[in-house]
Amino acid sequence: MKQLNFLFAFLLAASIPFITSCGTDGESTDVHPAINFVGGAGFTSADVTLKAGDPIKVGINAFSNTSSNAKLAKFKIVRTFNNIPFTALDSTLSSTNAFSITLESFAYPAAGTERWTFTITDKDGVSAELSFNIITTAGAAIKSYNQKILGSYDNTTYGSSFASADGVVYKLADAKANASKIDWMFYYGGGTSLATLVSPSDAAAASVYSSSDGPASWTIRNNTKFAKVALPVNIKWESITNDSEIIPLATGITETKANLLIANQIVAFKAVTGKMGLIKVESITGTGGASYITYSVNAQE
Repeated sequence: MKQLNFLFAFLLAASIPFITSCGTDGESTDVHPAINFVGGAGFTSADVTLKAGDPIKVGINAFSNTSSNAKLAKFKIVRTFNNIPFTALDSTLSSTNAFSITLESFAYPAAGTERWTFTITDKDGVSAELSFNIITTAGAAIKSYNQKILGSYDNTTYGSSFASADGVVYKLADAKANASKIDWMFYYGGGTSLATLVSPSDAAAASVYSSSDGPASWTIRNNTKFAKVALPVNIKWESITNDSEIIPLATGITETKANLLIANQIVAFKAVTGKMGLIKVESITGTGGASYITYSVNAQE
């Protein structure tokens, strides 16, 4: 499962895998200490307006004054929204004269103004800081589909294929005729699979649905990506009204199927069009080829 160990309101932990740091002797500045933003394409280094939930990348370079021998000791990031501060990172440094860090995160998932403050402190307790404001506008509207049902390979009542563009469920022959629209299929497999949502491009889809109408015969097999995720504790499914809550969960996902699904499981997806969304499993009924899954979808339009 894709773990998101952050308070959703601040979303900084999504950047942690991208943190890089280095320490080298020989750098010097006239300031004690010095801290600067990394500029250039793709980096935010000044006040900016973003859509709620949009990705953001920040680079920081900091240096000690080597003539004083006061090496860098601490780096801290505080994000403040609606006058409520949150310490997003508080890191002790290992006696270094130079420190660099790149962080990739997301704008606050609601409209308003958030201030990011970056503070570097040396071993003498002397600090320097930088900050900027992010003005967030409301996220884009979403489409919601409730209580959709997909059947497994031997289910004759429900279709097995789904199009997130319009929420239509297709039986296999119709899915073949509308292959460009199909984002995922459902099957109940054995072993480590069990209840599974699968991209048409995944080899398992062609193996499970091996008839003449199966994905192997489709002219297009969409390569949808999935990840099992957890909604942050302060976000409820029914409160998701725009894509600002969806983007952080569906960014960077890489799997072509999500298996071992259970009731109340949340699955993020990203379609080949770039559209992102979330699937909530409502229930799994039965096992094997005649089983079916009931789920709801919140997706970008």
